[in-house]
Amino acid sequence: MLARLRWMIATVSLFCVTPAFAQITEMNLYAPADALAAWDVQTRLQWVDLPETLGLSYNDVLASDLVTVRGFRHATAAEVETLFLNAGFLTTDNVNDPLNDPAADLLLDVMGCTQFCGTVNELGRGFADYSPGWTVRPNYHSTALGSGAAVVSLFSSNFDLVDATAGHFLVRYIPPPQPGCGIGCELALVIPLLAGLRRWARR
Repeated sequence: MLARLRWMIATVSLFCVTPAFAQITEMNLYAPADALAAWDVQTRLQWVDLPETLGLSYNDVLASDLVTVRGFRHATAAEVETLFLNAGFLTTDNVNDPLNDPAADLLLDVMGCTQFCGTVNELGRGFADYSPGWTVRPNYHSTALGSGAAVVSLFSSNFDLVDATAGHFLVRYIPPPQPGCGIGCELALVIPLLAGLRRWARR
């Protein structure tokens, strides 16, 4: 029985990482089924949905439970770019292309919208670390002419700045189960992922 369960989990894991759209899915953050985070299978990074930190300054977020208790940190611009590419964007230089539409739809669905929500111009924007003393505000967006993503956007050195259209790209690394951890550890990770994929597939 244990061997069969391990085989099933391994099969599901291989399936999840094959297509680009399956590499990023919803994940719970505070409670079961809240779907307030996203999970990048390839990098093993958990991302807080942008609306959860909408309208907070960088320093506000540093003092929040997400950082001080739950262990999240601001993502780097490079990590955000990897997220965008793993979602399926062709480029991250703000070029709009209809071929980017599935990637934009995915991130707007699992990471949220922060501006122009409910319109053809939906956008998700958040603060990220660029270099010591500087932040940028990457975004993913949709337009009538096609969707796009930009990483190097809106530089700032003001860590008390509040942008009402931006959340924060917060991440934490979730290590793989340790040898000998047992089937319970694997199920604890796979079950929320399957739940997120199921909710995504129903939309």
